[in-house]
Amino acid sequence: MSAPQPPLPWRLVVPVKGGPTAKSRLHPPPGVAREALALAFAEDCLTACAAGMPRGRLFVVTSDAHVAALARGLGATVVDDPGHGLDAAVAAGRDEAVAHAGAPTPLAVLLGDLPALRPGDLQAALEAAAAYDRAVVPDAAGTGTVLITARDGARLRPSFGEGSAARHAALGHVPLDLPLPHLRSDVDDDAGLAMAMALGVGPATRAVLGVLGGGVDDLVDVTTLRSMQASVHTFDETSGAGSVLLDDGREVAFSAEVFAGSALRHLRTGQRLSIDLTPTRGAEDQLGAPPRVTKLWIVGIGDDQTIG
Repeated sequence: MSAPQPPLPWRLVVPVKGGPTAKSRLHPPPGVAREALALAFAEDCLTACAAGMPRGRLFVVTSDAHVAALARGLGATVVDDPGHGLDAAVAAGRDEAVAHAGAPTPLAVLLGDLPALRPGDLQAALEAAAAYDRAVVPDAAGTGTVLITARDGARLRPSFGEGSAARHAALGHVPLDLPLPHLRSDVDDDAGLAMAMALGVGPATRAVLGVLGGGVDDLVDVTTLRSMQASVHTFDETSGAGSVLLDDGREVAFSAEVFAGSALRHLRTGQRLSIDLTPTRGAEDQLGAPPRVTKLWIVGIGDDQTIG
């Protein structure tokens, strides 16, 4: 029986955009500044990373002074973002981390918009990735990327953006479908925020949202996402229950009671709807823990709807 192998000496690169243009697809609740919320995402994510990595092995790529100060306070090495997009930022972090090691080193790249991240999830993902020359962990939807790794960091070639999970797989990264919801729930839009809140975000994000506790009941009034757009995916004419697809491809169910309150008589697959989403908490190890649809409607149909 072979002896267990020691853990790989991973170095971790985390790119964080920051600034007024960060998270442009996100619509925070009234009174919450998008820039402040994006910074809170980064703080919770980087705090978890610093707790999960040995000191001196965390590299944060950013051009934002607030993020840089936060990263330095956590003991991370700050790398200037060259300003040519996410892949260029990752490449800059890769080069700095490899140079810092002074020898071939295993490297991981994690996105910085994971406000629900837990140190244990990061450690578990790196342990799983250690079995492969290169690996990729997709986001909760399965199409984007939250983590890529390479045992030889100098060979890591990022290809982030829409559909990046498939591109990284084509580049030789083995897809790892890990049951690590806190790691895989990145926040790019309102649906992503609802997913992260359902899991439980870190203290910085809760503070910006004005929430003192971590329970979902405390978050409902703050994080119900209103007037989101979705498409009908399934509908049972007999029961009135069904599901919709959010614009990021994630499926969310609605109950017969919600449909009954919509003033609609039937739905067809592909039909566009407006919906309200409210977080619900699933089991801690349940990937996605999707929010629930609490209202659905078509503009202009129903007693409370007007056109124009």
